[in-house]
Amino acid sequence: MLRKIQRRFILAAMAAFGTVMFLIVAGINLANYIQTTSRQDHLAMSLLEGHGLRGPARPGKGGAARAGRDGAEGPYGNRDGDWPEEFLEDVSGSQGGGQSGELSRAQVGSQPGELPEAQVGSPSGELPGELPGGPPEGVQGKIAGDPLREFMRNLPGAGPEAEFTIRFFTVVFDSFGEVEEISRDYIASVDDETAAEYGRTVFLKGRDRGYFGDYRYVVRRDEAGTAILFLNSSMHLQFMKSLFFVSSGIGIFSLLLVFLLVVFFSRYAVRPYIRNMERQKRFITDAGHELKTPITSIATSADIAAMEHEGDEWIANIQKQAARLARLAGDLVALSRLDEETPFPEKCRFSLSDAAWEAAEPFEVLAKAGGKHYSQNIQENVEYYGDRDSVQKIISILLDNGVKYSDEGGKIRLDVCKRRGKVWIEVFNTCSLPDGADLNRLFDRFYRMDESRSAGTGGTGIGLSMAQAIAEACGGRIEVRRVGENGICFKAGL
Repeated sequence: MLRKIQRRFILAAMAAFGTVMFLIVAGINLANYIQTTSRQDHLAMSLLEGHGLRGPARPGKGGAARAGRDGAEGPYGNRDGDWPEEFLEDVSGSQGGGQSGELSRAQVGSQPGELPEAQVGSPSGELPGELPGGPPEGVQGKIAGDPLREFMRNLPGAGPEAEFTIRFFTVVFDSFGEVEEISRDYIASVDDETAAEYGRTVFLKGRDRGYFGDYRYVVRRDEAGTAILFLNSSMHLQFMKSLFFVSSGIGIFSLLLVFLLVVFFSRYAVRPYIRNMERQKRFITDAGHELKTPITSIATSADIAAMEHEGDEWIANIQKQAARLARLAGDLVALSRLDEETPFPEKCRFSLSDAAWEAAEPFEVLAKAGGKHYSQNIQENVEYYGDRDSVQKIISILLDNGVKYSDEGGKIRLDVCKRRGKVWIEVFNTCSLPDGADLNRLFDRFYRMDESRSAGTGGTGIGLSMAQAIAEACGGRIEVRRVGENGICFKAGL
């Protein structure tokens, strides 16, 4: 009994602590996931909106989109081999070259990367490739800085190193679902084919945002087409995984530590309850033994008086009540012993089929004598490892209850079988049950559903309680259910 209560205490404590720990770990990881994802979505959407500052990439040969740093690149992303017209116009307008106000290509170079002829070996000390006096006003910002880079640096929490830490690429689809543009200016680990494949997969999903491998993607759709930005989130995903494993490890370690502590302190926690239950059990056992002597004396005196006064109604009633008290005292002692650590010290393998036939035989006679219909279905060759007398006691209690409380002319049925490795004992009988009756209370000690009817049955009121205690001591259970309007079935699984 001590171990049973201790196990229940440990299970209850660990269930409570485990639930709290699970909620804490799940809450931390869920909050981190929501916060990280929200930040990634905000950053990706900001980059997708700000990416328009660079202008669209120009298609290369065969209509394929050129992207990345495949060749020489002029100021702010020009790759077509010519200096931008707006750049030439701004420079010419500032320097006033020629009658038309244009600056000759000899000054700026015919191709990106070529040095102006006037600047090669210039004795002025200026760096090769620089325009005399530096870039003109209005053009200096275009040459010195990329608008998208400036946009990235100004993002909240990004800092001046944003262009080196934020890795992303974009894939743009036209209104027909064909890849129109691929931009890989800020990533080097993805080629055009991979980017296009990622884009098509996400495009077909039809979702506005989500994770694809190590990337967090956002989608923007309009009449002109669809733009998808893939933001490299490998560091954030790795952090979320690390947080999950670390928090889970801490949770498991905490559970193990608390389990050891609960096991150690549980014996002290349940000791008062064990002491009270031991006292109660000792009282019942002692009272049962003390009652046996006067009950035996009363029964003996009544038997002698019955011999001298045959047919006396009062003496017969004394004999009947003395026998009932003797059974009650014996049942109380037996019930208290079921709470011990080893209620069945001697177990063996026996034929449950034969034991059921033997236990049910007298009740078949009693049922027929009372004008009731008895039937049984006992499976052959059913074996069970346990205490034979205890199993027969369960069958006797259930059949005795069925015979006593069934209606006149009612039905009683016993079923014994083995299913899925367990032995099942079922006893059905017809009876009148009040509406809304709590059938589980039938297993309470001295509970009687119908006091007026139970008074004449001669029962002790603890039979079903004993059957339940025996079933639990055997590692099984017993349950009751209502069958139709006038039927009840007790089912014990061992």
